[in-house]
Amino acid sequence: MKKIISILLLILSVSCLFAQVPDLEKAKRKYFQSNVISYKTTAYYPNPDTDEMSVINVLYTIYKPQNKDFEFYSKNESSEEFYKYGLYHAVNHAEKTIYEYEKRENQNSAISSSRLRQFGPTTLLKKKWKFIDETVIDGKSHTHYSTIESINHYEGKEIKVEFHIYISGNFTLTKFERKSFVGGKLGQTVTFLFSNYIFSDRITNLKVVLPKNYALKYFERQDSLHPLAKNSKAPEFEVFDMKRQKITFKDKKEKQTLLLFSSTHCGYSKAITDYLLSSDFNLNPSVEIINIFGSDSKVSVTRYFLNKEVKFSVIADQKNLEKQYGINGYPVLFLINEDGFISATMDGTTEIFPFLKSLNNK
Repeated sequence: MKKIISILLLILSVSCLFAQVPDLEKAKRKYFQSNVISYKTTAYYPNPDTDEMSVINVLYTIYKPQNKDFEFYSKNESSEEFYKYGLYHAVNHAEKTIYEYEKRENQNSAISSSRLRQFGPTTLLKKKWKFIDETVIDGKSHTHYSTIESINHYEGKEIKVEFHIYISGNFTLTKFERKSFVGGKLGQTVTFLFSNYIFSDRITNLKVVLPKNYALKYFERQDSLHPLAKNSKAPEFEVFDMKRQKITFKDKKEKQTLLLFSSTHCGYSKAITDYLLSSDFNLNPSVEIINIFGSDSKVSVTRYFLNKEVKFSVIADQKNLEKQYGINGYPVLFLINEDGFISATMDGTTEIFPFLKSLNNK
């Protein structure tokens, strides 16, 4: 009799297991047959040292989620992210700055290790999962699955990381947990909640709308480069400008020099260029301008100034000058006195325009 009961319990357990597999498969079909998915992520990161909890809220929209390199848009309280045609831009509205990667390999590495690509629903659903049980979350039934992400050993202790997902009755992934165990004891648990889903079958393309008058900065340069400070000796250089005229920049000059570092991809650089070229601006004759587009090709800069009358020297394709002057973004303006020392350093949106207006003779 006990043997018969054991067999029945085994059959019941196996039946229950197979009954749950369709939930996971239906969830996969729901996500990967959609053309656009929008949802909210709330991530909870506990700090084991302070017992505090960091909470991060982000709204995501994913385009063609079935693609490995899917395009996406995200938004939180002060920033936005765009990824389209293999190019990534992060917009920080508080700083009025657009960030991007200078090197494509750095960009790709950062995106692949991002929270979206590691722990987003479309990534998680592609993993191999084992059914654990039925559970209730906020009064609603969910199927619970788990997988072992990694097992390592350090100083004689086993370090194991488990992933857990919870799929609701309408086949949406509503919760993800990343549990770490050290020597069999539970350590940190990171939790992601997914809500406010919208699934669309319509073929819709991501529209990238970047602010026009924001500064541009490169992620790679933020820690390694900083614009030279006031009272620093300005590095000397000798280069040819866009008109093939030799520019020799040394100390003991007759005029003060405005050394303006710009980018053809920077909205605020363009706003400054438009002002310098406008009929409303007439530079004080005691000052000269040298405009450097160090990371832009000569072709791009030629196109940038097409059909415009430029009365100052323009230099292109000179990254070495950007490194010498510590340029980590655009625009950056240096005022250099007749003895070759930096009298002022201005960076970004709030300082450059008022200073240029103070030099305007009109």
